[in-house]
Amino acid sequence: MFVISLLKSYIFWHYSFALAAWWKIYVNILLFLFNFFSVSPLIRTLFSPWRRLAESYPAGFAPGAAAETLVINVLMRSVGLVIRTVFILLAGLVIVIAFFLGWLALAFWLLAPLIVLGAFFIGFYLVFLT
Repeated sequence: MFVISLLKSYIFWHYSFALAAWWKIYVNILLFLFNFFSVSPLIRTLFSPWRRLAESYPAGFAPGAAAETLVINVLMRSVGLVIRTVFILLAGLVIVIAFFLGWLALAFWLLAPLIVLGAFFIGFYLVFLT
């Protein structure tokens, strides 16, 4: 009788409290990855110069120096754009992989009792009936 009560309690926990805990863990992992890769600051500063490397424009009339400064600043902003875009795409890839792995883990969790039961019966069959 105790085994049946324990099994009933386990099944109830497995498909109720554990699923709620899974959802919290799943959302926390996705939020962690979003924050780990700093996606919001990367998007906000997408066109900023890389590592704040920028030249200040010369104070008088010097068209050659102003052109050099303009080229360097555009180049640094382009480098920043490329690097930030790569990190945003990498973050997106990791988050998408985590998203699908989370749902795969959920499917495994939902089927785990059946998998254990099936493995028990297959083992019993292989040991005693073959």
